[in-house]
Amino acid sequence: LGLVRSVLGVAEAGNWPGAAKANAEWFPTRERALAQGIFNSGAAIGGIVSIPMIAFMTIFFSWQMVFILVGLIGLLWLIPWLVLVKAPPKSHPWLTDEERAYILTGQQSTEAEEDTGEDEDVPTTAGLLSHKQSWGVIIASAAIDPIWWLFVFWIPIYLNEVYGMDVKSIGIYGWVPYVGAMLGAWFGGLLAQNRMKAGWNVNKTRKFTISLGCLIMLPALLAMANPGAPVIAVLIMAVILFGFQTAIGNVQTLPADLFSGKTVGTLAGISGMAAKLG
Repeated sequence: LGLVRSVLGVAEAGNWPGAAKANAEWFPTRERALAQGIFNSGAAIGGIVSIPMIAFMTIFFSWQMVFILVGLIGLLWLIPWLVLVKAPPKSHPWLTDEERAYILTGQQSTEAEEDTGEDEDVPTTAGLLSHKQSWGVIIASAAIDPIWWLFVFWIPIYLNEVYGMDVKSIGIYGWVPYVGAMLGAWFGGLLAQNRMKAGWNVNKTRKFTISLGCLIMLPALLAMANPGAPVIAVLIMAVILFGFQTAIGNVQTLPADLFSGKTVGTLAGISGMAAKLG
């Protein structure tokens, strides 16, 4: 099971760097954090739906069949993706000239690039890693992202070991933290968009939103040491994941803010690797 899970991890690992690259291609700078937040909320919505759904499915199916059914459902997203995303904005046949100009003009000469004073085109990995901004993104991902994986992996086991819940009881409680994650993903994106519309530059907006998300998480993480009743425990987890998603959506847009072209996907992939190592 561990070997197969590793293969699944290798296969799915292209999703987030690919999403960061698509976000960079398809959205103006001021909309990227909201777009990333909506994208990230998909993972949270999946948690909200799948935990009670899988608990319900275990009544009728073996755990092996549950794996197969969930895997098949996960392939359905390919159909609209292949139909809708035919080409990047520069050559996509469905865009009007006004839409294309809105997207592409909003990506030019972002404030973050001006603040760094760096050349935005860094074609090699070695060149990418020579920039201090790249290491800022990598370290931020390594420091913050493991919080998500901690809860994704351990929520069901925690509820089982601490509160003695079976699969059906976990289905009743386990989805609550993901509601916080979904709301945090939207909040972080909307807050960033609001601040940029108010005249803040990209650099200030990203740092403020990331810091706010971390400040929300900290007291809630400390409160998890002794949460008391299971309802309180899952509500505290919801606050933690709210703060996490507020921060991480803006961390994940940084590669697109700082660089362009293939470099965006490269930096997103390296920072994702750092996150998983963390």
